[in-house]
Amino acid sequence: MLNRRTKSILNQSALYGLSIFLMKGISLVMLPVYTSYLMPSEYGRLEILVVFANIVSIVLAFGLGAALYRFVGLADSIEDKQQRAAECLLVAGIIALLSYTIFHFFSRDILPYLPGNITENELYLLGISLAVGGLIDIPLAWLRITERAALFFAISMFQVLIQVSLTFYWLTNGWGISSILASGAVSSVIVAIILCVIQFKETKIKFSIKQIKSILTYAGPIFISGAAAFTLSGMDRWLLAEQFGTTEIASYAIAIKFALIPTLLTQPFTLWWHPKRFSVLKQHDGKNINAHFAVVGAIISVIMCGGLGLLGPLLIQHLTPIAYHNAIGILPWLLLCTLLKMLSELFNLGCFVEKSSRLQMNLNLVSCGFGAVLLVILVPLFMIEGALTALISANALRMWLFYYYSQKKVYLPYKFGYLYSAISAAVIATWFGQMSA
Repeated sequence: MLNRRTKSILNQSALYGLSIFLMKGISLVMLPVYTSYLMPSEYGRLEILVVFANIVSIVLAFGLGAALYRFVGLADSIEDKQQRAAECLLVAGIIALLSYTIFHFFSRDILPYLPGNITENELYLLGISLAVGGLIDIPLAWLRITERAALFFAISMFQVLIQVSLTFYWLTNGWGISSILASGAVSSVIVAIILCVIQFKETKIKFSIKQIKSILTYAGPIFISGAAAFTLSGMDRWLLAEQFGTTEIASYAIAIKFALIPTLLTQPFTLWWHPKRFSVLKQHDGKNINAHFAVVGAIISVIMCGGLGLLGPLLIQHLTPIAYHNAIGILPWLLLCTLLKMLSELFNLGCFVEKSSRLQMNLNLVSCGFGAVLLVILVPLFMIEGALTALISANALRMWLFYYYSQKKVYLPYKFGYLYSAISAAVIATWFGQMSA
């Protein structure tokens, strides 16, 4: 029988995993609707806005979420925890005000730097969602820290319901991609207000200039790492659209959506394991336990990728119009990229044991810089094939770097026998998936 604490941990992990799946997987759930109402050229334009949102959200987040976990986690009293959370929310509020001002007054000036013929109204609507992003992320992180998974799930579900309802209504009225952007803006503003009210009641406005400087100093390298990661999670689509137009990247974008499914499906495991692995390391036999669960997570990741390799082609055929079916041949290679990312996050414990986050930043800069150079060289020459080659090479380098330096810092006795078997099975399953398409 499971004790009460174990049941609570499992229930919270399930709720967090489902919440994140809903928030991040909304575009996948709505995929049949999007592709029914949007032409490939429109969907390609939407993907450019998604890529732009990814990089801007990294800039605006500024690593505050990671800083919040770190500084609240190290605080001794509930008053100190509340003050650290209040300081992070204050910084997020300042960023929100500045970023909204930029999008309100300068959207037209930003447009020339975006490929795909994006309109000023589309960029402005996206800017609203981006501006309030930190006012959502920080209070949600506070809910996680204070172990209120049920409230976290309820608010996440509420946002998803608003966004889906408005998107479907405005799509049926012919708004095109503006319907998706407008629904995102409305739902984000409503949820940001609710979350800020909840946190404000608990933490009030408290801050120390010295402590805010510490938060920003810690968050800086994390922000740089995230910005560098843009080369492996958006630069490919940006260059493809710039070189060949938005229609060409529509199928590529569909394949990316399906390749992200394994990451979402493994969220319950990673949300449970990643916060625990540092405390487990200090326990008796902590290195063996860490090695065991890292390999377990790797096997789960491989199984998920193999399952998508088998079923993904059928899902693409049944959920999207024929104009998007070129995504089937692209999917296996993007699944490989996804797997390499997941493995690098499972076998990187040693890189995070020190107080400084500079090692992670440097490793990300090296691998992402390598990927950026390859993308700039290969995309104009080989289009999608060039992008895939660059992404696989850079992600493989990133995984090796994190594994190598992690083992140098903290050697873990990994046993890869079952993992090799799982990889073989996944390759065979993916091959069958391609043959059945």
